[in-house]
Parts: sequence; structure tokens; C-alpha cells
Amino acid sequence: MSCVTIVRYSVCLNGVPLESFQPSRGLRQGDPLSLYLFLFVADALSYALQKDVQDNIIEELKISTQAPGISHLLFADDALLFFRANAEQAIRIRNLISLFEKGTG
Repeated sequence: MSCVTIVRYSVCLNGVPLESFQPSRGLRQGDPLSLYLFLFVADALSYALQKDVQDNIIEELKISTQAPGISHLLFADDALLFFRANAEQAIRIRNLISLFEKGTG
């Protein structure tokens, strides 16, 4: 929390600076810690997707029968998801993303 609360912000309203305040959550944009935070959070999403693939709930993309399947790729702050285009799997992906959203705020 000290990485979050050592920063102070001040807002100008109609050209008049207001009293400064400390944030209570989140990191500044470009903060070096944000990369590590993304890795922790993305790892949880990756694990949930891998578990659904192993449990045959989500069918991963396969280029050929001998190639390994791909269910997702995570890079920087982007995520690409690959699954069979049907309603059942789309609903499962939506539910996973909703769960991920609730867990990360």
C-alpha cells in the first residue's frame, strides 16, 4: 500500500487548485509495479482457462490434429481467446470473464 499512498494528487477546478489527496487504491499509469500486478492477475485467468480446457468445457483451437491447441494468448495488457464458436462455449467464456472481473475489481 505504501507504493499507492506515497503519491499525492491535486485537481484544479476552474483554475483553482483544490486540496491535495492520497489515492486509496490502484497504481499510477506507467508505474513499474503495474506490470507485476498484471502478471499475477493474468495468471489467474490463464489458470481458469487451462482448467476448462482440461475438463473439456472449452475446446481450444487446433491448426492440425498433431499441433498443440491454443486457448488463449496474454501479452502486455491484452488477451486473445480462442474457442469453438458456439453459444455454449461463448457463455462459458463470458462467465469466466465476469468471474475474473469480480475478482479483480
